[in-house]
Amino acid sequence: MNPVFILSSTVRGRQAGVSLIVAMLAVVAMTVAGLTLMRAVDTSNVISGNLAFRQATLNATDIGVETSLAAMSIIIATSLDANYPAGCAVGACNYYAIKQDPVNSAGVPTVINWTAVPSTVVDSSYAVRYVIDRLCNGPAPVTNIAANCVVTGDPTVGSKKAGAVSFTSANQVYYRVTVRVVGPRNTVSLVQALYGR
Repeated sequence: MNPVFILSSTVRGRQAGVSLIVAMLAVVAMTVAGLTLMRAVDTSNVISGNLAFRQATLNATDIGVETSLAAMSIIIATSLDANYPAGCAVGACNYYAIKQDPVNSAGVPTVINWTAVPSTVVDSSYAVRYVIDRLCNGPAPVTNIAANCVVTGDPTVGSKKAGAVSFTSANQVYYRVTVRVVGPRNTVSLVQALYGR
């Protein structure tokens, strides 16, 4: 017998199965790495999708601001000192003749029941709701607008003489508009605007 041949067959006998274990460990490691990469990609897709939905609901708030601005003409002409629409429950109106207090940390009135406020549906996915409140204190009807409301006065009105009585008038009364949009995946955006009329 050739001793070299015996030596090589003995070495081959001792290594049987070791390469299989190494190959299995490599397959398991590659599987774990693939699953981790797939999970990271899925998480990135969810985050970017949520950001896109949030931006879309923020864009839809423009519709609420424009709709409330168009409604202001009707409200001022028909029900300036009454909640609108007529007969709406407190917390469910589109317009309030007096300021709605208190507000939360975001400045949104806490008495608003957003699910009861009438909504406009945009693209069958976005529910747009708005609430306008006249920035006036006291019970309606407000009789002294200059004293009870947030207004701007005309600084050019009155006498220019030193020490003379200066008369001012309330040129604009301010209204706070709060728009809330609920979109896909319960994405919510809130926007506030001030109107002077």
